Amino acid sequence: MTDKIKEKLEDLTIAILLTKTDIRQTENGRSLFFTLKERKVPILRDYLQRYQLKQQVAFDESSLTGYIAPSIMLEGVLRSWTLENRVSSINPLALGSNAYYLWISLFAEKAAHGVVIPSDLDPDVQHTLTYLFNQQFGVSLYRGSLMQIRPFSPIMLKAIKSNRPIEESMELSYLLPLVEKEEFKTLITEWEEERSNYAY
Repeated sequence: MTDKIKEKLEDLTIAILLTKTDIRQTENGRSLFFTLKERKVPILRDYLQRYQLKQQVAFDESSLTGYIAPSIMLEGVLRSWTLENRVSSINPLALGSNAYYLWISLFAEKAAHGVVIPSDLDPDVQHTLTYLFNQQFGVSLYRGSLMQIRPFSPIMLKAIKSNRPIEESMELSYLLPLVEKEEFKTLITEWEEERSNYAY
């Protein structure tokens, strides 16, 4: 496993750990299981193909369930992040923008009051996550069984600036609340003006 493959697999592992955690002991070691909504499948498929992760991650499109196979990398993350198969702490050094964007694009849902992500993290862990999320994006992440992101448009703008994959960007655009669309257009206009000023 190359360093790049290991890094991208670790990001996916962390994204899954931040939502509903399902760690199971298998014959070859611990595996991390997950479930996706059907509309999220192309995002995962693209990610696995882009970073050659199909040997490490199994996904059944008929049942919408998958798992990360046992490995030294997975066991290292689980030992660092979990206690008795529940997330007990967050390693800020391992939680970068790629893991956050995977978490959002794979697990976030559109809701009447904005963008929410199901999570079974304990309150103390959620408290740490909300702090780190604000440090990364400058927006609020509210605690609860449905963690809410508000406002969402700065996250979308940062995704565009950092050239996130098209499948992810399309999902982020879908998630963008209607009430924020005008604000987002303004942010894009300001960013384009800023870029044109740098061009001269």
